[in-house]
Amino acid sequence: MKKFPALAKASTWFYSLPSRDQASLKWLALAAGLFLIYMLIWVPVQSNLDSAKAAADQNYRDLVWMKENEGKARAIAKNQSSRPKADLSGQSLLSTISSSAQRFKIELQRFEPRGDDKVNVWLDKVSFNQMMLWVGDLESKFGVKAEQVNIDKSDQPGEVKARLSLTI
Repeated sequence: MKKFPALAKASTWFYSLPSRDQASLKWLALAAGLFLIYMLIWVPVQSNLDSAKAAADQNYRDLVWMKENEGKARAIAKNQSSRPKADLSGQSLLSTISSSAQRFKIELQRFEPRGDDKVNVWLDKVSFNQMMLWVGDLESKFGVKAEQVNIDKSDQPGEVKARLSLTI
């Protein structure tokens, strides 16, 4: 008690009280302690437990849904893999893109081959609608997909500047 003078002073004060007041303070301290245990330990633990149960229930529902739809997913994957990847009719990817762009009256400003199955293409002042029709045609006829598309508006309404990464 010599190290903690405030504790010694409180102890002296407590023991100077009548026994009835001491008993009341003991019950009050017990109630405050139980309240703190409840609020600082029990409530957070219970809240985390409820959250974990809700997450487990959601994960179980997701698992059931996945198992119910497994057959559909496998069928779709099988159809995707059985389809030919690209039908370039013996042409290279670059020549297919170039000839298709000419048919749609799209001028390629710059192009950069990235191996046999990828080409980066830059377009300047091209009609947005025409470009989208061209990209759709590339995908439907030749299996060429736009992997990445960056579009900036041009000075003229309806025209854009674009950079596309096209791949088989």
